[in-house]
Amino acid sequence: MPRITITSPDGKGGILVLTKTVTTIGRGNANDLVLNDTSVSRFHAVLKLGEDGSLVIADRGSTNGVLVNGQRISAETPLPDGAVARIGIYCLKYEREDDGALVVHRAEIPSALNQIIHGGPREALPSAPETPTGTAAELVQQVRRLERENYLLTVLYDAGKALTGKLSADDVAEQVMQLAFRIEGVERGFMMLFDEQGRVKRQSDVRYRRQPPTHQPQIILSRSILERLQADPAPILIADASQDERFAASESLKISGLRSAMCAPLMSAAGKLLGVLYVDNLERAAAFTQEELNVFSLVAAQAAAAMDNARAHQQLAEQAVHRSALERFLSPEVVEMVAANPQDVRLGGVNQKASILFADIRGFTALSERLAPEQVVEILNEYFTRVTDVVFDHGGTLDKYLGDGVMAVFGAPFSKGNDAANAARAAMAIQALVLELNRDSRARQWPELRVGVGINTGAVVAGNIGSPRRLDYTVVGDTVNVAARLMAHAVGGQILISQATADDLDSAFNLAPLTPILVKGKSEPVPVFAVRWMESAGMVS
Repeated sequence: MPRITITSPDGKGGILVLTKTVTTIGRGNANDLVLNDTSVSRFHAVLKLGEDGSLVIADRGSTNGVLVNGQRISAETPLPDGAVARIGIYCLKYEREDDGALVVHRAEIPSALNQIIHGGPREALPSAPETPTGTAAELVQQVRRLERENYLLTVLYDAGKALTGKLSADDVAEQVMQLAFRIEGVERGFMMLFDEQGRVKRQSDVRYRRQPPTHQPQIILSRSILERLQADPAPILIADASQDERFAASESLKISGLRSAMCAPLMSAAGKLLGVLYVDNLERAAAFTQEELNVFSLVAAQAAAAMDNARAHQQLAEQAVHRSALERFLSPEVVEMVAANPQDVRLGGVNQKASILFADIRGFTALSERLAPEQVVEILNEYFTRVTDVVFDHGGTLDKYLGDGVMAVFGAPFSKGNDAANAARAAMAIQALVLELNRDSRARQWPELRVGVGINTGAVVAGNIGSPRRLDYTVVGDTVNVAARLMAHAVGGQILISQATADDLDSAFNLAPLTPILVKGKSEPVPVFAVRWMESAGMVS
């Protein structure tokens, strides 16, 4: 399958498998391949994939152009296998992916103990090995101890790998219990979590090494153990519960028939007891050693760190969801205002000057009647995404979508001092964007789009309007109504602006006065100007 390998000057890279007929490339979020650098234009280039797997690349009016094998292109250019295209600071290499078999070799590491006793690698010790004597016996014991220590260290190492990146309590509990059962004497175990008041909030399912019989005693974590951990959050080793004076008064331990157990606290970085990790053995006394307790407690510490990380990640994820919901409709300035002072979000508004932009796709209702519903949604989603990027890039606020139209505000809630110019530049960028989209309409089997734009400048009431349960940041007033009327008179590819907007623009804008038009709600015709955006193409950013 054809693919593109992307690399940047810092050595970072990625792979994009080409599955679409037309793949768009640019800085804007609506592109299939987003290259987030100022050297890349918002809508920079397209890749067109032929049915035979051939690939061509085309520049789409970008500032820095597209280079193929070092040469700047001016038309659609084929990309042979291995060709390199440069877009801004990024290199894109075209490759045809060959599916090859991946051969994996697994290393076999023999036991040092087996080599010493038997003179060579073996899968396991025989059932009745010869018992070495003298110095050989001491050596064997030393090797066994070292191998056990190495095994426990391996458990710790694996714990660090297994718990890193776990983002839920259930994932942490599952991984921790798998690690705990690598300690030889563990027969049962579970993890218990506490709430903010120190009460039991939840407990993981009890895990067994072997399928328990029906008469398996239920795990009852002694109140004595819980109280001891809460008073002194240190790991506990119970070699023989029936003989342990620390828990002589615990009836629950006697009922459980417990012999050996280990219990370790889950402590947060702030020193708060998050929960308890518990394992036991019903049959053997002294089933666990001090070394195993040390490893067990370190696994619990890593589990607590993973829980802390999961909790922080969840909080950040929730904040990101809330912020993302705001960013769908509000400019970054409004999002920052809401995030910094959420208590200030209430009903009400202020009078201020702003420029209002309306943009509408001409004849789209008729077009949609002969298109499949999913294609209509696809076209509108891409169009709206790109137009929203344009509005935000020019300092505007997306007020609302109106069927196949858009309303944007420049100058509210904050004025940048050149709001009319920003609105006019945004309108020009929208028209240029539509022109570029239409160049690939045949390859996508889309209809060509035509957009009319109207802009008016004046006093508006800007603020949160609605009900206490549903607020919308918007602008209202006569200025808004006139902007909508101007848009209604604009034909496809035209930008109409009012006298007030024209007065706020400098001579760099190429304007053409038109015959005043009579709009609804006005007794006198309104002076109108057309922005000659194609003649002012150099102003489009």
